[in-house]
Amino acid sequence: MNVISELSEKALKDNYLKEIFYKAEQINAHKLFNLKGEQLSEKEFIDLLRFSDLLSRSQEPDAQNRAYKIISLLEENYRTEETFQIFAKSVMVKLGNFPALSLLEKTSAETPQPYETLFTRAVKETYQKIPNNENTFTDPQYTIFESLKNSNHYSFSGPTSLGKSFIINAFIGYLIKEHRGTDNIVILVPSRALINQTVVKLKEEFKLEEGYTVLAHPTVPPMFKREGQRYIFIFTPERLISYLSDSNNPKIDYLFVDEAHKTVALKDTRSPLYYHAISQAEQKSVKLYFASPNIRNPEAFLQLFEKSTDESIAIKTSPVAQNRYFLDLVNKKGLMFSDVSDDYEIPLEFSNNDKDFWLDELGRDCKNIVYCNSKANTVNYALKFSKTREDKENSKLTEVINLVEEHLHKKYYLIDCLKKGVAFHFGNLPQLIREKVEQLFERGLIDYLFSTSTLLEGVNLPAKNMFILSNKIGLSGFIDIDFWNLAGRAGRMTKEMSGNIICMKVDDKNWNATKKSDALDIIRHKKIKDIQPSIIKGEKNFYKNIDNSLQGSEFTRKDASQNEKDIWDYYANITLIHAMQQTNSILRNSFIEKNDLKALEKLKKEIKTPSKILSSALTIKAKYQNAIFSDNSLQDNTLTSEFDYDIILEKLELLCDYYEWDVEESGGTKPMIPKKIPHILRYYAVLMNSWISSNPLKMIITNSIKHYREKGEIFEEDTRELVPFVSNNPKHINIVVNEVITDIENILRFKLKIYFDNYYNILVEKLGEENAGVNWADYLEYGTSNQQIIELQNIGIPRHLSQYILKNHENCLTFDEQDNLSKINYQLLESEFDNTKHEYQECQELSLFENIE
Repeated sequence: MNVISELSEKALKDNYLKEIFYKAEQINAHKLFNLKGEQLSEKEFIDLLRFSDLLSRSQEPDAQNRAYKIISLLEENYRTEETFQIFAKSVMVKLGNFPALSLLEKTSAETPQPYETLFTRAVKETYQKIPNNENTFTDPQYTIFESLKNSNHYSFSGPTSLGKSFIINAFIGYLIKEHRGTDNIVILVPSRALINQTVVKLKEEFKLEEGYTVLAHPTVPPMFKREGQRYIFIFTPERLISYLSDSNNPKIDYLFVDEAHKTVALKDTRSPLYYHAISQAEQKSVKLYFASPNIRNPEAFLQLFEKSTDESIAIKTSPVAQNRYFLDLVNKKGLMFSDVSDDYEIPLEFSNNDKDFWLDELGRDCKNIVYCNSKANTVNYALKFSKTREDKENSKLTEVINLVEEHLHKKYYLIDCLKKGVAFHFGNLPQLIREKVEQLFERGLIDYLFSTSTLLEGVNLPAKNMFILSNKIGLSGFIDIDFWNLAGRAGRMTKEMSGNIICMKVDDKNWNATKKSDALDIIRHKKIKDIQPSIIKGEKNFYKNIDNSLQGSEFTRKDASQNEKDIWDYYANITLIHAMQQTNSILRNSFIEKNDLKALEKLKKEIKTPSKILSSALTIKAKYQNAIFSDNSLQDNTLTSEFDYDIILEKLELLCDYYEWDVEESGGTKPMIPKKIPHILRYYAVLMNSWISSNPLKMIITNSIKHYREKGEIFEEDTRELVPFVSNNPKHINIVVNEVITDIENILRFKLKIYFDNYYNILVEKLGEENAGVNWADYLEYGTSNQQIIELQNIGIPRHLSQYILKNHENCLTFDEQDNLSKINYQLLESEFDNTKHEYQECQELSLFENIE
C-alpha cells in the first residue's frame, strides 16, 4: 500500500471527518425537508474540502466515492464560492469525472487552478478523448474502453449511472473504424420495450457510417442484402434465437449482452432464454462482451460460457452521489441513511403523512420517477397525484395528448395525467405512446413519471429523485441487485452531482420487516451479494429438477412457484438440445455429472423432431413437439393466408389440443388459459383476427368495448369483482384499453407467436416449405398479414406508420413480384408528407430512410 492509500484509509476512519461529514449530510437533509438546523463553520467547510482533496488522490473506490460525496454535499450551498470551486474542480480532475467538472464550470465564473490540476486535466483530456467525439471518458469508462479494445471477450459491471451503453456504443464506433466495416454486431437487450430506444440512439450515432444498417428484426430485408453490407442488430433473446436458426443469415462477429444479470436471474423465466441464445451464438465463434449493473463478480458470466475469467472488471466508483431516505408515512417518522457507516442514521421529524404532499414537496422543480410495484398502482397513483396539480400548457404535451386520443381512446387516463405534466409508464404501453412519454420526460415537460419495474429492463430514464413506494416486484420482495439497479436512476450524470433515493411506506403492505430481515436493510447496506448462477452452483436440487422435468415426474418441492417450474422445464429443454447436438456446455456436463442419464438417453431416442426446431422453441416441451411431428394428418391442418374468426378459432383449438394449453398455460398469476374464464379462445380469436387484419389499435379497442357492452359485465381488479359494464365509465374504458394492449403484447406477440412459429417450423420440416402454408407467427409479430407492411416494419418503420405510408404514399415505394421492398424514394416521401399531420411528427427520425433511397 502506497503512502496516499495509507493516508486515505486513515482519513476514512478519522472521527473528526465522520463528525463533519455527518453534519454536512444533516444540513442537506434538513434543507430538503425544510427543517431548521445548524450550519458548517468556516473551519469545518475548509476541512471537508481538504479531506476531499486527500481522498481523491487515492485509488481505493471507498476513498474516491467519499471524496465525491463531500463535494456533492457542499455544492448546493457553496457552488459560487471561489474556494469551493478551486477544490471541487481539482477533485473532479483527479477522479476523472469530466461530466461533473463540466457542471461545476457552468455554475461559476472561471477560477484559478493549481498547475498540478491543469497538467492532469490536459493529460486526461488528451488520452481519454472519446473517438470521433468532443467529450472525454471518465476514468472508469476509459479503463473499460481500453480493456474492450484488447480483449476477445470481456465482462464489466458498475453503478447504474456508469454509462454502460455509452461505452458499448463508443466501442462499436471503434470497431467500425478500425476494422473498416467488416463486422456484424448484435446488442442483446432484455425486452422489446428497450429495443427501439437503443435503435434510435444507434441510428443517430452511426447514421453517417457507410455500409452499416441498424436492424431490430431477425429477418434481413432483401434490399439490404448487398455485397459489403454490414449490420448492427438489436435483439431480444427470442429474436437472436430466431436469427441464429436461419443458416442463411449473415454471420455475427460480436455479441454485446446488455443487462447481463438477466442471464442468471433466479426467478426470471427469461433467464434460460438468455442462456440459450448466448450459447447458440457462442457455438458460432462470436466474441462475447457482458455489461451489468452493480455486480461484484462480473467474471461469473465468462465462467458460465467457459471463457477466461481474467478479462473482467467491477467498477465500484460512482459518477453520481446518492442520498438515501426512508419515509414511514404510516407511522409519521423518517430517516436519512448516512454514508459515514451503516450505523449512522439521521432522524427526520414530520407530521404530514400524505403521499402526494411529499411527492410535490420533495420533487418540486426537478425530474422525478415514482416506482410502483404493479400496473394498477402505477396508473392509479399517477391519476390521483395529477388531480392535485394545475394544468400545464405546452404544445408538445398537447401533441402527445392528441396522439393518445387518436391511437387509444379519448378517456384514457394518460391524457388526464399529461395535462398536469404527469405520466405513467409500463412495458406494454404501445411503442409509439411509450416513446413519446420518454421523450417528454427527458425534455423536462413531464415532471413526474410513475413506472413499473420496466425500468429494471434497462430503460434509460434517470431523474433527480427516485421515489420507491414498494419493496416488491409484483408479489416478490426486492433482491439487492434489482433494488440498486432501480435506485441507481437517482441522479443524472451531466445534469446534477447527486440524486435522492426516497423510499416511502404509504400503506401496511410494503416495507415491512420479516422473520428473515429488516425491510430497511436493503437501503441501509449498500452491498450486493455475488451472483451464483444456478447452472454453476446447482443449488436447491437444480439438476435433480431438470431430470424430473425430462422424466415428466414431480418436482422436489410441492410449493414451487410457476416461475420456478417453468425455469426447470426450460433448462431441461436446453439440456436435451445440448445432448442431441453434442454441445460441450457447463449445463450438459454438470447434468451428466449429477444425474443418472437414463431419462435423457431415453428421451433422445424417442424425440424425432430435429434439434434445430427444438432449439427455436425453447419454452415448449419436446414431448408436444414430437407428438405433432409424428402426426400423419398434418397436411390437413396447414396455415393458410386466408383467415377469418372461424378459421382462427379452429387453429387456436387445434394448437390448444396439440400443446395441452389447459395444462401448460393455466398456472401462475396471469395465465394464458385462466381456469375461471371459459371460452377464452373465442376472445383471442376475435383479438387475433382484428390484429392480423391490420386494424388500427383504436379500432381494436372500440370493438373490445362493444364486446363488453354486449357481455354486460367486467372484472375490476381492485375490487376483485365482476360488475355491470358501463360504457361511458372512464374506469371501465381504461380496464379495456389496458387489457387489450397487454393481451396483444403478452399473448398475441409473445405466447401465441411462439406456438404458431413452432407449429409452422414442424409443418415445413414434414411437408416442405411449398406445402406448409404461411407462418402466422409473422402475422402476430407484425400485426398484419400484408407482406408490404411487414417489409416496411423490417426496415425499422413502426406498424402504424408503415400502414400510413403504404396507404397514402405508395408511389414512393417500389416492391418486387414477391412484395419485397426494393426501394424508397426518400426525397419524394419527405416532400409529400403533410407537416400538419401527426404522421409527419412520428417520422422526425426520417434518417430511417436516408440509406435506402
